[in-house]
Amino acid sequence: MKKGVLIPIIVTTVYLLIYTFTPHLSISAKVIIALFVFSPFLMIWMVLSILIKGEPSKKKFSDGHWYEDVNKVYSRDA
Repeated sequence: MKKGVLIPIIVTTVYLLIYTFTPHLSISAKVIIALFVFSPFLMIWMVLSILIKGEPSKKKFSDGHWYEDVNKVYSRDA
């Protein structure tokens, strides 16, 4: 994976973990709401980074490959 794609994924994942644990850390509701409002921007940044800088798969749906991480060829008729 390229560095330009890995950084947004890590930042967004860490942000999600922090946001998930904030109710248990007795943090103000205003801070939690602010984190919630800012989260879609991180998601958009991550998705756009993956779409723009990511490497396309060499496997094709038309050849029966439906998933990148599974080495199984599915029927073309299914």
